[in-house]
Amino acid sequence: MMRIVLLVLILAGFPVIPLMSQKQAGENAPEKPLRIEIQARSVNETYRVILCGTNGLVMFFRSQEVADAARTKWYFTCYDTNFRQRWTKDVALFNDQDVMLQQTGTDTLALFFGRTAKSKNPDNLFEILRIIPAKGTLILNDGKLDNGALVDFFGFNGDRAWLGANIKGEAGKIVAIGLNKGRQNSFSLGNGSQISVLWLRPDHRSATVSAIVKRQVSKKSAEYYMVRYDTLGVIKREILIDVQSGERALSQFRVTETANGAELLLGSYSQGGTGSGQKNRPADNSTGFFSCLLENGAKKSLNFFNYLEFKNAASLVGENDIMNLQKKALKKNKTIGEYSLDYSVLLHPLLSSNDEHILSAEVFAPQYHTENFTDFDFYGRPYTNSYSVFDGYRFYHAVVAGFDAEGKMKWDNNVEIRNLVSFDLSPKTVIFPSESNMVLCYESDGKVGSQIISGNMVVEKLDFAVMEMLNPNDKLLSESKGIMESWYGNYFLAHGYQDIKNVALESNNKRLVFYFSKLRFEK
Repeated sequence: MMRIVLLVLILAGFPVIPLMSQKQAGENAPEKPLRIEIQARSVNETYRVILCGTNGLVMFFRSQEVADAARTKWYFTCYDTNFRQRWTKDVALFNDQDVMLQQTGTDTLALFFGRTAKSKNPDNLFEILRIIPAKGTLILNDGKLDNGALVDFFGFNGDRAWLGANIKGEAGKIVAIGLNKGRQNSFSLGNGSQISVLWLRPDHRSATVSAIVKRQVSKKSAEYYMVRYDTLGVIKREILIDVQSGERALSQFRVTETANGAELLLGSYSQGGTGSGQKNRPADNSTGFFSCLLENGAKKSLNFFNYLEFKNAASLVGENDIMNLQKKALKKNKTIGEYSLDYSVLLHPLLSSNDEHILSAEVFAPQYHTENFTDFDFYGRPYTNSYSVFDGYRFYHAVVAGFDAEGKMKWDNNVEIRNLVSFDLSPKTVIFPSESNMVLCYESDGKVGSQIISGNMVVEKLDFAVMEMLNPNDKLLSESKGIMESWYGNYFLAHGYQDIKNVALESNNKRLVFYFSKLRFEK
């Protein structure tokens, strides 16, 4: 049987970051879980973790220390894979900035800090922080964007960074930044004002960047292109991917290079039209996955895969629902592929394993609850008033599919996500290859749920394991922003905020902490 377990190790030393606390086993004491806790005032603290593979991890947060009138100190701490502290450094960043995007290179992390929505500063300033964990080196670059420009994509390659920015009512732009000399060049994606960037990635073999752009031709017609630009904005290559017909739209692109040098595009698409049976449907709703193969500078194939046609569709939406849709389609002389589930999905980065390219997405929806209060009218008569309160996004399923190098879908599967509500739209499920099988797992309320699949088959059904706490008498009261990530080899990291109670303590028996724990996948 394969499962996720909490790694139990004895730590060699104590970290020295302020507010940091951690238990350590003595010579004759029982072993403690490999876990670090930081006292927190609320779940809105700014603690974050970035994994660096075998180089360990970097934990960072915004402190209360003021560097000057415009800047606040952020602290960055690097730990090795056994949570031994390697170094701690601080960087002063603008008060109205927060980390928006991040990229991980071979030996360098890059964080993009941009202006928050609450900023009143008229200057659209940004900063890029590069971190070399092995050396403890931090390098800061700054720049300025056009007013109204929102950076949706960020990539870096060596000494060069690229930003993909979209501007409402104007053509999107790409910003090329020479990090060593601090030079910045901005150029438009193309002609016209209705053109936006949907994906961006630097080309590692040259000083160019590849981007997927969408040109809105009319209200119901758009063109999608794969374009390569140099640092001056000169187009070196342009390939037409698709021409939007009716309400079908491509979104959330992922791109990989195949063994023969071709480019495989994978992502989600929305179909809309009369098939969905819904009016005023959100533009980002998903009907299914698509694949597109680009070879020798041209499009070779474009395929669409409706969730309703997946082999495991019945476990996603229910067997009765599938049967009813099939009957409805038959009566109207249509195929089930002309209908849409209109899911909101969060697409994961691509994973390649055993000559397959694995695309996964999580289905989510906003969740609200109703609160009532009593008010009085002009004459003093009581009446009940109601309003909706946003609880966060509830995650329901993770859908996963395997594609070959030609973009043909070989298999599909899914796992139910239970009791997971989050304000943060970031991937919650980890897809982990293990020999000929695949593990789908996630963390929720101090438990790790895992399901083992092999292609279309479920090898082991969803099962849950409780993560150990720091002390045996600790009881988890609640958890917020909990997430699990694949770290290195068969190790994972779980982190988030937990409200913990320990009745064995005479005082301070309740605490709120930001924690991170090391987990191991075990057969």
